[in-house]
Formats: sequence, C-alpha cells, structure tokens
Amino acid sequence: MKQYKNIFLSLIFASTLLTSCESLLEVSPEEVLLEEDYLGDDKLDARSALFGILSQMQEITGQYIVLGEMRADLVDVTVNAEDDIRQISTHDINPNNKYINPSVLFSIINNCNFALNGIDTEAYDGILEDDYASIMRIRTWAQIQILINYGKLPYITKPISTAEDLKEEYLLLDFDQAINQLIQNLQAVASIDNVSKYENSLGYNIFNMIPDGDVLLGDLNLWKGQYVTAANYYKNFFSKNVGLTGRYNLTSYFVITNLSGGNYSTVTYRPSIFLNDAVQVGEVINYTAFSDQYRQPNSSFQVLTNQMKPSTLAISNWDAQFKSYLGATYPGGEGDNRTNLLDDDGRPSSYSGSGDDARIAKYNNEYFIWNRAARVYLRYAEAINYAGHPEQALAVVNGIFNSTTTPTIDNSPFLNNPESYLNFTTGIYYISNDNGVIVSGNQGIRGRVSMAPLSVDPSLNEQETIEAVGQIILEESALELAFEGTRWEDLMRFAYRNNDPSIVADAVASKFASAGDVATAAIVQQKLLNSDNWFLPLTIPDNFISQ
Repeated sequence: MKQYKNIFLSLIFASTLLTSCESLLEVSPEEVLLEEDYLGDDKLDARSALFGILSQMQEITGQYIVLGEMRADLVDVTVNAEDDIRQISTHDINPNNKYINPSVLFSIINNCNFALNGIDTEAYDGILEDDYASIMRIRTWAQIQILINYGKLPYITKPISTAEDLKEEYLLLDFDQAINQLIQNLQAVASIDNVSKYENSLGYNIFNMIPDGDVLLGDLNLWKGQYVTAANYYKNFFSKNVGLTGRYNLTSYFVITNLSGGNYSTVTYRPSIFLNDAVQVGEVINYTAFSDQYRQPNSSFQVLTNQMKPSTLAISNWDAQFKSYLGATYPGGEGDNRTNLLDDDGRPSSYSGSGDDARIAKYNNEYFIWNRAARVYLRYAEAINYAGHPEQALAVVNGIFNSTTTPTIDNSPFLNNPESYLNFTTGIYYISNDNGVIVSGNQGIRGRVSMAPLSVDPSLNEQETIEAVGQIILEESALELAFEGTRWEDLMRFAYRNNDPSIVADAVASKFASAGDVATAAIVQQKLLNSDNWFLPLTIPDNFISQ
C-alpha cells in the first residue's frame, strides 16, 4: 500500500510567501504522495493525483470570481456584503483579507509539482503522457492566476514537503518573464491531448474540468502581444472542436426576435447555458462540479448570489444597447437581450431584480463555468484585430447574418480567406446553398442574441480603426461575459497593451460614479492610475531571486 503524508503547507510556507502583514498562508493540510513513495508508472496513482488536484479547483471558485469581478466595474456589493468583499470593491484592502490569500493556488501548484515530478511518461507505452500534460495545464492555469493577481510569479517546479526545501534558491519571474516561461512549458506538451480515458464522475466529464492547451497558449500569447500566434491557437481550438464535434459554433442558446402584426417579440434560450441542471456542452468548455452528497459543496454560492450584485454601470451599459430584427434596429428595441429577459421557465440571462434587490443569475450551485465558447471567440476577435484584421474581428462580434446584406461565400470575410487562422470553411462553420448563399452557421456574439450590429467610422485610418474595434471588443466582453470572473483581467490586458492605466482606473471609477459615490470614484481612480496598485500584496523572501 502506498504511504501518504499530510503536508501542512501553512508551516512550510510560513517562512516564505507571506502577505504584507507577515501572516501565515493558512493552508489546510493537503494529502499528497511523498516524492519517494510516488510510483510514477502506476496508472492508479496518476489518476488519483489528477482527481485530487481537480478537487482543489472547487476551493478557488469564490476567490476567482470575487477578485476577477469585484475589483472591476461590473459588480457591486449588496447590503449583505461582508467587510472583506467591500474592501475588494473599493481597492482598500486589509492584508488579512481572506480573498487575497494565495494559499490554495500555491497548494494546487505544489500538488501538481509532486505529480509532474513523479509520473513516468514512458511507462505503459506512454499511456500516462496525457495525465502529465493535463496536470501541466492545471498548474499553468494556477500560475496565471498568481501572475494576474500579484504581478509576479514565484516560480517553483520542485515538490515541497519540508521547510528545508524552501531554503533553496528559486526564481522570481516578472510579468513578461513568467509569460515566456509558461508558454515554453505548455509548448512542451502541445502535441498531447488532455486526458480522456477516465470515466465521468457523477455524470460530469473529467476532460472538461481540465484547461484546454490551445486556449491557454492563445491567452498567454495575447498577453505577450503575439497576436497571429494567439489567433492560430484559438483557431486550432475551434478546428479541433467545431469540426469534429459541432460544439462551440455559436449556433445554440440564442435569442429569437419575431415580428407579427407590427409587434416585435423575443424568445430566449440563453439562460440554459448557466442554469440548467446538466452542463451545456455545446457552449461550456471548462467547469468545476460540486456535490453535497459527497461532501464537496459549493461553499461560495451563497456569497456570490447574496453579497454581490450587478453594478449600476453594468445595467446602464446593457440598457444603452439596441436589439435587432434581420440585422436592423427596430422601434422599442432598446436594451440588451442578455440581461433580465426571461425564458419559458422564468429564468433570466444575467440578473434578476432591481436596485439593491438585484442579484446575479449566472451562478449554478451544482457547477461553476470557468470557460465557454463566447469567451474564446471574443479573445480570438481581440487577437485578429490587433493582428491587423479589424473587419474580421468585427464580424466575429456581430456575426455575418446580423446584417441587411445577404451573406454569401464571396462577401463573407471568413470564407476562402488565404490566412488559415481567418478561414472558417463551409460545411463546418457555415452551410451554403447551391447559389453560394450562406443559409446557416456561426451567428457571432451579438447575432446569436439578436443584438444590433456595431460599426466604426469609415473615415478612420487603419490604426484608428483597430483601436476603435478593440474598444468595441472590450465593451462587448463586458456585455457578454459579465460576472464570469474575467473582467479585471480583460481591463488589465487592454491597459497593459496600450500602456495606459487610465483604462483600468476610469472603468472602475465609473462604477462608483454611476452609483452616485463621487468621492470613492475619485479616490479609486487616483489609486489605479498607478499600475503598481493593480496587484495584491505578496511579500517575497530573499531566496527567491529575480533574473
């Protein structure tokens, strides 16, 4: 029988990675295999290691949402919010705030390191290679969260089981160095698919709990400014999935606008993405599942649904939109179909209620969605726009059917395109008739939900057009992906690209100004104009050496 050891990472990390008040990273004991006991060629051990690491992803969902949304512009606090969440919202954070504690992320990284250093990828004719690659991608995801939230990455690849292990020298990577290192790590396993050999657990697909390698590489290259490379990775993800399974093509979970007797009406199927009992595999790419039966409850659900609400700014942004019928706006079509429009079961798409009674409606007690198709399409649009293709990027946002012009093989920007990362072939992404007219297929972000197409001033020069389309993508991401954990990251990435901290500062300040809190708006804006204040406090010991 294998010998296990409970490793108290709170004691291990006590002398190292501390918050600014020097408090311990209070990590619960994690049961991990000792390196000397880990038989890396044992298939059962590899499975147990992977499942154990995936179970830790349940612990991080609340922190992921709070840090990813509450620091940005789309989420505000309710009257029920605890002080820790209020601090996150106003960027006046006490070092003891529980939401800034990185201990679970470092614990995930450490347990990944045990597995990666123990798995024998040559055993059983390489059958454990996919376990290794999957765990590498989970570790990379956790490292990206450290980097985005703390602005630097203590780079540890050795399993740590004693305080002595932490006395060795380790690298401390800055933002750019970390991006490059994580890309290199992922490229080493790029040819290996995520593990798919394990049976589903409680009806949930293990494969979909593991971050996708192409999407991770696309995201990292987007941060790096390698836009063609990023676009190719995103397109590769689409090609593997849309072409082989038909999933993720933005043809489901739509809003239909009807016209009868001069009256317009809408029917929505969008709430199914978030609120159905079963995970919607046509849209959802990655998720974490919970189970009260097996003592793995969704401990964050009450916090996310009772202490957080849509900001006044978020609702105003939706209210300023226009709906469409056959690619054109119509009288009385103000507002956004992605907000509180109810489906046949009385469920809203994004939020319910109003004022302080407003509540976010995108969270499910049974599972949490980390990534879905719309997010990847918006990242892809961002990549191709900054690669010099704003026309195609805008088409991703609007959809080729969302126009008064009939789409054909000849006039579509995505068909017969010489650039492979811009070419969406008929028969897979689109269906055409014998006359070359596109009759069905990918609806685009706004087209799928019957929202009016957006455009830019045709008199703008090329660079101005790219910047204008970039702004559209950033705003559309807020409308489409609100409350899903990525808004802070999106604002940071655009500000980082443009070397313009006002993108972050102005957006967050607007949240308070829209709610009538002008004083807090001014304080927050001034604070966030210094990009050092974007990152949470993390004191690094002297044996972590900058390159």
